[in-house]
Amino acid sequence: MKVSVAGITFFFLITIALGDGEFKTDFSSGGPYQPSECCFAYATHRIPRPRIVAYYGTNSQCSKPGIVFITKRGKSICTNPNDKWVQDYIKGMEEN
Repeated sequence: MKVSVAGITFFFLITIALGDGEFKTDFSSGGPYQPSECCFAYATHRIPRPRIVAYYGTNSQCSKPGIVFITKRGKSICTNPNDKWVQDYIKGMEEN
């Protein structure tokens, strides 16, 4: 009897989706929690200040700290909070 990989994958996904939430509970109650808004890499270049409209810091539970700048076009760009230009931009935005 031949069983396709797609069939097995489908069965596995349905089993998880219809299960009693055991997998979800394990990960959300002290397990390897991973916030959805984390930076895993930083921008490698300075972003022109006039393009930035807002910013926010990432969750303290993220593996790397980050400042996310939002551009006029709605893009989110992760930056290193230790970079001087990032600190200068934040200071300037807080003063306004």
